[in-house]
Amino acid sequence: MGLTKNTIFLIIFLVTTIIFSVIGYKPADIVIGGPNFPQLDYFSEELDIISEELGIKIQYEPFSDIETYLIDNQNNNLDIALIPNPQGVVNLGQRGIALPVNQYLDNDFIEDNFSQHLINITTSKVDNQNYGAWFRVLPNSLVWYDSTKYENLGSPVFQSYDEMVQFTKNNSSKDNPLWCLDIESGASTGWIATNWLEDTILHKYGTAVYDDWFQQKKSSSSDEVTLSMLEIGKLIFIEDAVYGGHKRMVRKEFRNNYRNLLNEDNSCTFSWSGHFASYYFPDDAQFGIDYNFFKLPSAENKNAMVGIGDVLIGLNSNEETISVIQKLVSVDFGKSWLGKSDSQYISANMNSSLESLTNPMTIKETNLIRASLIQDLFRYDASELMERRIGSDSLWYAMMKYIELQSLYIEEITEELDSSY
Repeated sequence: MGLTKNTIFLIIFLVTTIIFSVIGYKPADIVIGGPNFPQLDYFSEELDIISEELGIKIQYEPFSDIETYLIDNQNNNLDIALIPNPQGVVNLGQRGIALPVNQYLDNDFIEDNFSQHLINITTSKVDNQNYGAWFRVLPNSLVWYDSTKYENLGSPVFQSYDEMVQFTKNNSSKDNPLWCLDIESGASTGWIATNWLEDTILHKYGTAVYDDWFQQKKSSSSDEVTLSMLEIGKLIFIEDAVYGGHKRMVRKEFRNNYRNLLNEDNSCTFSWSGHFASYYFPDDAQFGIDYNFFKLPSAENKNAMVGIGDVLIGLNSNEETISVIQKLVSVDFGKSWLGKSDSQYISANMNSSLESLTNPMTIKETNLIRASLIQDLFRYDASELMERRIGSDSLWYAMMKYIELQSLYIEEITEELDSSY
């Protein structure tokens, strides 16, 4: 029995489709792996621009845990990876997975465009090799506020932390708490209070003490760390200063803060939070109109800033990989992304061009970050730099315990924390 015309046509169609698919398919020249993150679509647009400039195809593949993937799959197809913590960069470098940065960037370029602290924390103490090219950073040391309530309080400008504490004492009452400070975050409860401790140590005692602390050369029972915990207590334990009271803080989800902040039915005006707060304000609220922020005030270290960020690593040293990394960390990278009205991209390159930046919130954050980087007063989130059993476990628990028990048990709390070192 012969084939029908319809069958013959179908066979020809399928064969033709397969042939053209094979001919038309072109695998990516460069594959970048990294986490899924907000505004990944804007980053992808930037990769398309670089693709066109270099005449190559670049693809980004998101992973839930890029560091673990690289360790478990060393015969992968990735050329570059975006690593969300510097500890992971050093780990991958010492395992021989990440290449030393001097194989794709000049040392002079690194030293001229990135702060010494950022260089230090992606440099292995084992072989003294730097394995990371910094991509972007975000600030932690911020105090967010409801614009209307803030204006009703007289739009105070604080020159020091003590001024802010005194203002809180003078203007809080039983029915008028000024602060929203909930920190509950499931199994991770305590990380926000850890941010407060990092802020306080850096702003009160400076970079040398901060660096000794995250490197665990300075114990938690040392005067500087203990007194920094007590500094936090000066604010959060003021009678009637915190919405719901200090015991509520560890039991109510931190995302509540930003809804409560803009709630006209309470007096909650301030929240001590990092950049992450911007993700949780109501969608219909507008930065600069409904809410805003100021940098955590400090008399001693005015431009200090704690923050987070992510780092590029090279996984091979071919010409295309080198060219792409150089584009990603250049002073000109990100013009399209920066030009978006909601852009939240802040380059870690302290000389990067800001001409295209239009988002008022990101302009304000970038200026603060830039000032801290130039003076080498930017410090990475210490809990992310410590051994993970301390920074992501013991320290969280200690801060949660301090908030619940107050300053009366400070010695027991710091001694217990030291026992985990």
